[in-house]
Amino acid sequence: MIIDCSNTLPEFAFTEDSNPDPKNEGYVKLFGPRWAQLAGWSKEEFFRKLTIQSQSVVMDELFSLLKENYSLDKFLAMLSESNITYHAIHNMDYGRDGSEPPVDHDYVAEIIKKYPNRFIGFAGYNPHKGTESLKVVRKAITEQGYKAVVLPPYEHGVKADDRKYYPLYALCDEHNIPIWIHSSINYFKETSVFIDHPSNLEAPLTDFKNLKIIAGHGGWPWIPDMIAMLLKYENLYVDTSAFRPKYIAEPHTGWDMFMHYANSLIQERIVFASDWLSLGMPIKDYIKEVETWPLKDSVKEKFYWKNANKLFKLGLGVEDSVAR
Repeated sequence: MIIDCSNTLPEFAFTEDSNPDPKNEGYVKLFGPRWAQLAGWSKEEFFRKLTIQSQSVVMDELFSLLKENYSLDKFLAMLSESNITYHAIHNMDYGRDGSEPPVDHDYVAEIIKKYPNRFIGFAGYNPHKGTESLKVVRKAITEQGYKAVVLPPYEHGVKADDRKYYPLYALCDEHNIPIWIHSSINYFKETSVFIDHPSNLEAPLTDFKNLKIIAGHGGWPWIPDMIAMLLKYENLYVDTSAFRPKYIAEPHTGWDMFMHYANSLIQERIVFASDWLSLGMPIKDYIKEVETWPLKDSVKEKFYWKNANKLFKLGLGVEDSVAR
C-alpha cells in the first residue's frame, strides 16, 4: 500500500500552451524529453522535431498524445496496478498577478467526490490574490473534501516566510491541515535559486506551533540544512519527489545524508511522493527504483504509507495494507 503525496492529474500535467512563458524554458528543456518518452518518442525524436517546428507546436502535439494515452480511466488503472492507494492532486494556483481570479477548486472537488478514498486534494493558494484566494482555500478544506494545501514560492516570487502567506498558515493551523511547500531548486529565469531554501520554513514553523509542513522535493541541493530542520522541528515532514530514485540512492549526488537519517532519526517524518508524471517515468518503474533503497522494512512501511496516513488522517489500518 502506497500513498503518493506529490502529484497531479494527467490533464493538468500535460496542458497545451501555444504561448509558453519564457521563464518556463528551463522546465521544458528539462522535462520535455522525459514527457516525450512517456508518449513513446525517443529523446532524439523529440529534439529533432524541435529543429523543424516551433516549441509550442511540438509541445501541443506531445501533450495531445499524452492526454489520450493517460485518460483518467487508464490513469486509475495504472495506480491500482502499482498499489497506489491514495494519489495527490496538487491544484496549484500559479502566477504573480493578483488581477486574475483564484484557481478553480470545484473541478478537483468533483473528482474527489466521484472517486472517494482514491485522491488527496491539495488546495492551491496565491498570496497575490489575498482574501479571495483564502476564501477559496477555506471552502476547499471545510466543504469540498480537500485534505491539504500546496504552495510553490518560486512561482509566486515570495519566500515561504513572507508575511503574505501568514493568513493561510493561520487557517491551516486552525484546521490542522498540512501544507506542501516547494523546497528545492527551481529553474525559472530571473528567479533566485534560493527562494525555496528550507530555512524559509523556519519562521512559520516557529510562529504556528501546530502547523504541519511537507518540504517538497527533499530540500535538494541543501540536504544538510533540510536534515537540521527535520531534527529540530517535529511538525516538519519531507518527500523526495521529482528526482529519480536511483540517483537519490547513489553516493555523491547530495542525498547521502538523507539516506542515512531516513533509517533512523527522521523515519517518522518521511513520506512517499513521486511526481512521476512530471518526471516522465511510469509509476511502476519509479517504485521499482525505490525498492532498491537501503531502507529497513519497518522504515519503508512508514515511508510508503504509515506516516502519510497519520498526517492526512486517512484512517487506514494494517488490515488495509494486507487487503491491498
